[in-house]
Amino acid sequence: MASGLTAFAMQWRTVVKAMASVKAAVQGSSQEGADPTAHIEVPTLWLVLGLVPLTIFMIILQFAAFKINVALGLLSVVMSFFLALVACRATGETDITPIGAMGKITQLTYAVLAPSNITTNLMAASVTANIASSSADLLTDLKSGYLLGANARKQFIAQFIGVFFGCMAIVPAWYLMVPDKAALDKFNPPAANMWRAVAEALSNGIHYVPETARTGMVIAALLGIGLTIVEACAPPRVKKFLPSSMGLGLSWVVVFANSLSFFIGAVLALIWSMVNTRNASTYTIPVASGAVAGESLMCAIIAMITAAGALGNH
Repeated sequence: MASGLTAFAMQWRTVVKAMASVKAAVQGSSQEGADPTAHIEVPTLWLVLGLVPLTIFMIILQFAAFKINVALGLLSVVMSFFLALVACRATGETDITPIGAMGKITQLTYAVLAPSNITTNLMAASVTANIASSSADLLTDLKSGYLLGANARKQFIAQFIGVFFGCMAIVPAWYLMVPDKAALDKFNPPAANMWRAVAEALSNGIHYVPETARTGMVIAALLGIGLTIVEACAPPRVKKFLPSSMGLGLSWVVVFANSLSFFIGAVLALIWSMVNTRNASTYTIPVASGAVAGESLMCAIIAMITAAGALGNH
C-alpha cells in the first residue's frame, strides 16, 4: 500500500496533466486531433460521464441493501480510487492482484469509523476490493489487446456491454445456487470465511489488532516508502538490484509454494537469458504461460475426477 501510493504521489505531474485533460474534456476543448492515437483510446470525457452516476448508484445500493450511511458509502468509493491504483500497479509488476490485502485496508479503516458494525465493515471492503480487482483485470485485458493490435476503445465498449449480460447471467445463477445462508455455509468458502473472521475480530475497533501487528504495519509502510523513493532516485545500473516493494509484500500474502515457484522460475529465466539472450527473450513467456496453463488444466481435471469419486478420499 505504502509503495503504491508513494509511487502515485511522486507522479504528481502526470496526475495534474490527467486532471487538466479531464477539465478540457468537460469544457469540450479536447485535443484529440493532436494525438494520433486519440481515435482508438477511450476519451477522458467518458470517465467523467461514467464516474458521477456510478458513484451515486453505488452509494444508493449500499444504503438500500446494507444500510451503509451515505458518508461511509461515498468514502468506500473514494478509497476504491486509490486502492485501484495500488492493485493495478501490483498487477503490472507481479501479475497478481492483491484483492484480499485491498479489502483488509478498508476493513481496518471502517473498524475505526464504524466499530461493531460487521455488515458495514464487510460490504464496504467488498466494494473497494472488487473495484480494485476489476480495474486490474481491465488493464490486463487492455494490455493483451495492445499486444495483439486491438482497438482499446472497442475493447472498452465490449466490456461495458458485457457487464449487463454478466449481471443477467450471474445474479440469477447465484441465487439458484445459494438461496439462503445455510446453502452458503455448505460451500465453506475459505476466503469469505477469512473476511468474516477479520470483521468479527475488528468489531471492537482497531485496538483489537495486536500492538505488534500495528507496529509491523508501520515498519512495512516506512520500508515501502523508502524503497520507492530510492528506486526513483537511483541510477539505472542500481535499480535492477533493488527489491520490489510489491514483490516483498505479496510474498507475505500468497502461500509459500507460490513464492518458491516464483523464485525458481525467476532463477531459471535468469540462467536462460545468460546462456542465450535472444532465445530466452523469444521463448521465456510462452514457456511460462504453458506451465501456468498446464497446471490449471491438470488441477481442473483432478478436481473433476475427484468429484466423480474415481480417486476416493485421496
